Amino acid sequence: MSNLAPLRTVKQVAEILQIRQHGVLTLIRTGDLPAVDISLTPGGKPRWRITDDDLQKFLRRRTRKLDPPRKRRRRRETAVTQYF
Repeated sequence: MSNLAPLRTVKQVAEILQIRQHGVLTLIRTGDLPAVDISLTPGGKPRWRITDDDLQKFLRRRTRKLDPPRKRRRRRETAVTQYF
């Protein structure tokens, strides 16, 4: 038995993240989303695969808790005398 995590294609990851495939490729190119090139010829067209573990780590890094709602500031009462 192998301990390798299942690999997902760029198209599958794009569907999970609900973005275009180009967006996934940009995340890979910038290093935000680790991926493995499984192409047979180095320097040729890359065939990227993303492990489920790397995808989960990416999602955890990008997840943030919502800030508590801000209190609305009350407008100060101005001490202006009205002359009309």
